[in-house]
Amino acid sequence: MGGGSPMDLAKCVCLLVHHDPPLEQYAILRGGISRITSNMPRLIAVPTTAGSGSEVGRAALLTLSSQGKLGFLSPYLLPRAAICDPELTLSLPPLLTAATGMDAISHCVETYCSPRFNPVADSIALDGLKRGFHHILRATHDGADRQARTEMMLCSLQGGLAFQKGLGAVHSLSHPLGALTGKRLHHGTLNALFLPIVLRFNFDSCAEKMEAMARRLGLKNGAALPDRFARLNQELGLPTKLQEMGLTPEDLIPLAEKARQDHCTPTNPCPLELADLKRLYLEAWQGRPPGSYRNHGKPAGTVD
Repeated sequence: MGGGSPMDLAKCVCLLVHHDPPLEQYAILRGGISRITSNMPRLIAVPTTAGSGSEVGRAALLTLSSQGKLGFLSPYLLPRAAICDPELTLSLPPLLTAATGMDAISHCVETYCSPRFNPVADSIALDGLKRGFHHILRATHDGADRQARTEMMLCSLQGGLAFQKGLGAVHSLSHPLGALTGKRLHHGTLNALFLPIVLRFNFDSCAEKMEAMARRLGLKNGAALPDRFARLNQELGLPTKLQEMGLTPEDLIPLAEKARQDHCTPTNPCPLELADLKRLYLEAWQGRPPGSYRNHGKPAGTVD
């Protein structure tokens, strides 16, 4: 019972009940998927935030003191049951409501943009995106708004169901930062900050999908999406650049290689090179004001 971190921890605790330690041998990057068997106790997940979707996901992310942030993936990590009650989110503070809500929205966006073929996941992601986009401000500004809380819980649930299709650079960039010791950087806040930057980077590689998302959200065209998400972050009171989160360029230097190796990188619509990830980190550190995210006909991957 809790947010994404407690639910992911519960999955790893279940894993170690009948699987020999150390835990890191079961991580995706350690070739551990095939080592996870069905010999697991039952897990019931009860989310108290509307964000991670971990209650319906077969993955877990855990930061280990010696290994950094590792991902674990198996159908056997899927909770046996999930109880998604928006009443449990009514007391969530505004900034956590905003940050976890943007986490859910980023799941819907990145899943839809993933190049893998899964029309069912695409439909779920688009519906979840529309619900989240139109209700996150209401839920943030009035935590007692039960309709808005319900819609955000659905957005989170749908994002979790759909992102089995794969995510992308928003999460690839967020994961190494979330593993930094002593920084305590919130995953959803990072995803919110990276979302407009990555959408602009990916634009030419998924232009039709950008147009489809824009139509669903009532925007003029797909080119308006990055700027609209940047303004949404401002309206929610979330940071708009990594500088505001106490990070320095030196903190970011070793992270690009970790982002390149992240399990979400292969399903980014635009192929990611190490130099691209370095530029994206730098752009996120410097920040871009709303109005500067439009593509302007630049080639995919171009960063000013």
